[in-house]
Amino acid sequence: MGDLLTQLFSSAMHSSAQGVVGVGCIWIYFIVMICAIVYRVRRGEHVH
Repeated sequence: MGDLLTQLFSSAMHSSAQGVVGVGCIWIYFIVMICAIVYRVRRGEHVH
């Protein structure tokens, strides 16, 4: 997983402006998703 994210970041730096913005949005979405998962686990919503 780390190699995938590293390659995504390094490829974005050699891309067009649209590519950089797109990869930035992917990073933001990834961070929001991780935060939501951590929040739900701490609240115990994943347990039925």
